Amino acid sequence: MASNAKNIRPGSLSSEPLDAIDEKLLAALVEDARISNKQLAELVGIAPSTALMRTRALSERGIVQGYEAKLSLSAIGRSVQALVAVRLRAHDRDQIDRFTARVPQLPAVLSTFHTSGSVDYLLHIAVGTTEDLRDWVLDNLATDPVVGHTETTLVFEHIQGNHGPLPE
Repeated sequence: MASNAKNIRPGSLSSEPLDAIDEKLLAALVEDARISNKQLAELVGIAPSTALMRTRALSERGIVQGYEAKLSLSAIGRSVQALVAVRLRAHDRDQIDRFTARVPQLPAVLSTFHTSGSVDYLLHIAVGTTEDLRDWVLDNLATDPVVGHTETTLVFEHIQGNHGPLPE
């Protein structure tokens, strides 16, 4: 990790540069979001009050956007994952807004990507069985008058990438 300050990417919520302490805090939180404040402070080499203050500041600046539990999808009965490419019939703002508001809220949807290119959206979903997958696509996409075309790809394995600061 570099010790010099880096600027946040354009379009982010904060343009204040990250310093070496911020970077160490972020790296530790990405590694273990449940780390105690005391352990975080020891790991970074700062006082616990400083760690707490700086971690809160990173949240207030919009850099840390939350903490979440990662679940085993198969353990909760959602072992079938798929990527569903969706092309809308028309690119009317009202239809796009309706689709964008509705689809990410559906229980099977893990992620929604609004994309460029030959498809408008890419959905990452998880369901219990292939029959559930078929029914989900039929019930939630094929019957939606906004949707013009879908293409479903089964996911054999989902390999997570880096969720934190990008390496230099």
